[in-house]
Amino acid sequence: MTEPARVTPAEGSAPAAVEAWALPELFRQVFVGSTAGIAIFDARGALVGANPALEAMLPPPELEALVTATPFAGDEVRVQRRFTDAAGDPLWTTVALSVVRDADGGPRWYVAVVEDTTEQRVLSDYLRHQALHDVLTGLPNRQGFLPRLEEALGRPGSITLCYLDVDSVAIVNDGLGYEAGDELLKVVARRLTAVVAGERAAVARIGGDEFVVLIEDSPTTPGISALAEAIEAVLVEPVPLGGHGVGVSAGMGFVRTSARGSDAMALLRQAHSTLRRAETGGKGQWGIYDARQDARDRARLSLIATMPGALQNGEIALDYLPVERHGERVAFAARLRWHEAEYGPVSHPECLRFADELGIGGRLAEWVLEEACGFAAAEDLPVLTHLSPDQSRDPDLTAPVAEAVRSSGVAPERLWLSLSARALAEDPDAVEDNLFALAGMGVRLLLHDFTFALPELSAVQRHGLHGVEPDVPLEEALAHKALAAVLPLVRAAGALVVSDGRLPEADLVVRS
Repeated sequence: MTEPARVTPAEGSAPAAVEAWALPELFRQVFVGSTAGIAIFDARGALVGANPALEAMLPPPELEALVTATPFAGDEVRVQRRFTDAAGDPLWTTVALSVVRDADGGPRWYVAVVEDTTEQRVLSDYLRHQALHDVLTGLPNRQGFLPRLEEALGRPGSITLCYLDVDSVAIVNDGLGYEAGDELLKVVARRLTAVVAGERAAVARIGGDEFVVLIEDSPTTPGISALAEAIEAVLVEPVPLGGHGVGVSAGMGFVRTSARGSDAMALLRQAHSTLRRAETGGKGQWGIYDARQDARDRARLSLIATMPGALQNGEIALDYLPVERHGERVAFAARLRWHEAEYGPVSHPECLRFADELGIGGRLAEWVLEEACGFAAAEDLPVLTHLSPDQSRDPDLTAPVAEAVRSSGVAPERLWLSLSARALAEDPDAVEDNLFALAGMGVRLLLHDFTFALPELSAVQRHGLHGVEPDVPLEEALAHKALAAVLPLVRAAGALVVSDGRLPEADLVVRS
């Protein structure tokens, strides 16, 4: 039988101490064979002996200072310690240190058990990094960026926050593939980082194609206009993707404010709302935060958010205004009415626009069609109903129209549907499809927000539209010879000109 390995006493330790420390054979085997590092120290903290696992784990200087360098109070302590191994690499450990007392209660020995937790620490750090960073670009994500922003808000001075929405990513994904789209985002990340390299700054990707840039302003930080131009300049350089040079632009919303006293989430919202407001002017636009405009926008968005509940609770209603020809009532015009307690009256065009913004245009259209068809059946007169741009291009539009006509029993020609001319300009195929389908059902069709543009005039003739509703007062149109010359073409196609009661020149007048 092989004799168990002997524990090597530390150099300079007294033989008497080793003899006093002699332990049963079973403990020797555990001590020597354990994968955890174990060491014994005397009452002064001098190393008496260490097992092979600990000697392989820690170099002598770290090993000898194990007790003296570990904060200790009471009979035992468990701490996380960072050491440096023999190769000079960081070594993370859990150290459990306990004291063995003599008969008088004083410390006689210290026993240290050391577990190497480097792999767990590396894995934990990796997972933490992954949770706080975007995998594709390596930039901080929203969760990783917010602490950095809050840290900046704790310091004096001012900050600049830019919220960017990169254009064309979806087009690149669909046209060149997702790998090309990913590469585009990587290039954008590198270019944004480079453009603020001379600043105390941070760049993060906080959405699919959304980035933020934070700058802690210094005397050399450029103005917002110059900063926007610098970002535009680095992004406009074509990105080589799949043998093509792809152009990049971005909408931007800027907030520059005092750091202290600001709220991180509020700043992000302000920058984002500024971006969205800038984007209403087209792609590649930028804007600067305006507190008064933001307050108006927040009030409007708060109102829009309550619209589904208002519709469900009956707060939104329909008024039926008489439509006259030569003083004779020939139809009714359905107009949405909503009086919100704080916001006040919400107009018919606003209701349509808000429904599109919120994405409930289809639901609103179903309700309006059902109500309008029921009213038309009861009054035995046609009802003119407006559709919003989103409703006008909805590929499922014919289904609620057919259901409203069927359930009410009204003749299809009693339903006058006015589609959006703006939607026709933006999405002609979808709107043309609906015009063809609705005409086939026998519904009378009109175009509102009519601008007399050539595609609109072509649609009037092609579909035999019943009428048009100009988006400018008719007297203004008549003041322009070009528009005045077009009106006979509209009427020659069999379409009527519809406007409100202020315009005696209209064929049909909607009385308010």
